[in-house]
Amino acid sequence: MKRLIFALSGAFATLVAAPALALYEQARWFTLDNGMDVIVIENHRAPAVHARVVYKVGALDEQPGQYGIAHVLEHMMFRGSPEHKGRSLAPGEYDGALGRIGATDNASTSANVTSYYGVMGSEHLELFLELNAVLMNGLNAEGDQLENEKGVVLQEFRQRWENNPSARASHQLRAALRGAPAYDHPIIGFEEEFGALSTQNLLDFHQAWYQPNNAVLIVSGDATPEAVLALAEKHFGDFEPGAVPDRVRPDAVRPFEPGFEEVSDALITKASARRGWRLPEVIAETGPEAFQARYAARLLTSMLTSGLDAPFTRYLQTEREIALSAAFSMVLDEGQDWALLNVEPVEGLDAVEVLDEAESFLRNWLANDLTEERLARQKRRLMNGLVYAADSVDGPASSFESVVSSQSDYGIYLTLEETIAGVTLDDVRAIADLFLQQASAPRTLSLLPLEN
Repeated sequence: MKRLIFALSGAFATLVAAPALALYEQARWFTLDNGMDVIVIENHRAPAVHARVVYKVGALDEQPGQYGIAHVLEHMMFRGSPEHKGRSLAPGEYDGALGRIGATDNASTSANVTSYYGVMGSEHLELFLELNAVLMNGLNAEGDQLENEKGVVLQEFRQRWENNPSARASHQLRAALRGAPAYDHPIIGFEEEFGALSTQNLLDFHQAWYQPNNAVLIVSGDATPEAVLALAEKHFGDFEPGAVPDRVRPDAVRPFEPGFEEVSDALITKASARRGWRLPEVIAETGPEAFQARYAARLLTSMLTSGLDAPFTRYLQTEREIALSAAFSMVLDEGQDWALLNVEPVEGLDAVEVLDEAESFLRNWLANDLTEERLARQKRRLMNGLVYAADSVDGPASSFESVVSSQSDYGIYLTLEETIAGVTLDDVRAIADLFLQQASAPRTLSLLPLEN
């Protein structure tokens, strides 16, 4: 598909015009001279913008002994930053400044990216950029502030991990499916490691990863590409690019070991069961082929589980009345290819027996009940949801962050409609056959409340 390229003067880089009929035809992206990407999705329906600065660093980039550092650094960024262009930030000042203008802001750390974002009136976009330029410049990792924030992270750790046996066991199942050591630790890290982090550890991590050429500014809503580019150049253009460590996304290196595990704990309140299969890697990790295969898998699972007439939930919950909830997912992503089935049974029923029946229905349905009519319906449903998201303030920014996270080319969204429309029933059947014919022997996890 052709794209129009316009050369801009000065430090402005490249403006790429999207094709007129694309879902994100209003999307434009640029690269500043220092390597920072800027994506603008223009929509003047409401006088508001969603802006986020995304750094291409997450839990997968951490080194042993420092697990949890990406998340701790995200917390510490709000504890103060040194002066940049005459402005510094005291602890709490970032949130306070945005709160006073009525903005809502937050930050998040995932396996692949760390993101600082906010929704605000469009007239306040420059303030958000000014504050985030200060964050890019550095942080004040003073010992007392660091210890206070470690305490906050520790509370999160206890809630999400230490006192959540279901989350721990489910994470270990997914780690076994992925089969690479980088995926073994939770995003929040381990107490003994994030608790031992020093101020110098955080400063070094910030210096390594919080570089303009490792960052993406995404703005969607009531703003023009030219205005955002000018503001980005004003606030971020003076940063020099830095040497960023190579990012490695490991393929599975450990053999997958099938089997059965039962976890019983007083902190588990409802019985449930999960079953995972490793799938062979059959597509490229990035690019159009991978993008289309992922949407074929997404359409397959939505044909099974999406909507009031979803065959999976209708059978288990309405016809058989044996499950309170049930889900099936297939992941085709950067060498980590697997399928996961989970159920929560009706009280009094054995979770593994319900899981067995769910798998039997799943296999029969995949082999015999994939139809053109249901595929067409799910394509329409998927496109309707994407169009709705594209016309919102938040949706486009979140969509393009997912592209950054997956390390795909931004232009992949410009052909999204064609990609979805181009998925055929044969494509979907090929994904189904991948599971039916080539999936490994499974590993089953049973989670049970501890009996008195």
